[in-house]
Amino acid sequence: MSVKEKQVKILPLFKNLTALPPETLPEAERDARLKGVGFLPRGRLFSCFHEDHLGEAQALYEVLYEAKDFSDFLNLAKQARDIVNEGLFAFALSVTVLHRDDCKGVVLPPIQEVFPDRFIPAETINRALKADKKSANETKVIEIQKTGNILDPEYNLAYFREDIGINAHHWHWHLVYPATYRPDFFGKVKDRKGELFYYMHQQMCARYDCDRLSVGLQRMTPFQNFEDKVGRILRPLDLLGQWSQLRFPPRWHVPSGMSVEGGRAAWRGGEKKEF
Repeated sequence: MSVKEKQVKILPLFKNLTALPPETLPEAERDARLKGVGFLPRGRLFSCFHEDHLGEAQALYEVLYEAKDFSDFLNLAKQARDIVNEGLFAFALSVTVLHRDDCKGVVLPPIQEVFPDRFIPAETINRALKADKKSANETKVIEIQKTGNILDPEYNLAYFREDIGINAHHWHWHLVYPATYRPDFFGKVKDRKGELFYYMHQQMCARYDCDRLSVGLQRMTPFQNFEDKVGRILRPLDLLGQWSQLRFPPRWHVPSGMSVEGGRAAWRGGEKKEF
């Protein structure tokens, strides 16, 4: 099978992921190899920085990676699409495609096209949908409104923080170098992975600092102690899961004497509350 033929078969797996029904494939109809996935419900926001989410994603991409041939991999992926969380599926499938030898040459779709609601403000998407209904046969350009206002000096850097390409690059980095990558499982050692991790993030910060200086702002203040207060709280884009109706929240103010860890708010007195 040619690379083009494989590409044609893989791309539909990423299509309409935001419109998947909440119902999943009954367990009795699932391949036995997929029994260990499907815990994160559909419609929830997936994060590769959440330990439980990443654990399930690892279980899925290792199952897909172990498929005996491309046809077996494709069938497993199609079935997994009807079982797992849509964000988790996109992550696990992408990791697999990037690491399977029989998928070399296959190009992944840009993540901003798979989940546009994770990159473009809800208001912009709504305006685009309304414009499309009014003139379906015409090409319309809808401007994205940046976060903040011209009275806030930080508004000058909104173009950088909210750049679709930069944020998509960060997603792709964690596909190439997933935190749960096991060299003994894949049979490949990713040489100097830690050094590359540092270098990539250092370069992003260096570029951001240069852009800050160019508009008369100070360089970033190093953040080294997770118990310290965050000096400035930036409100992110009003990103709304168009189908899940869940918003990406801004970083909230953490009161003095309280720390946040593992999904719990903990006070110095020892009391913990789930959130």
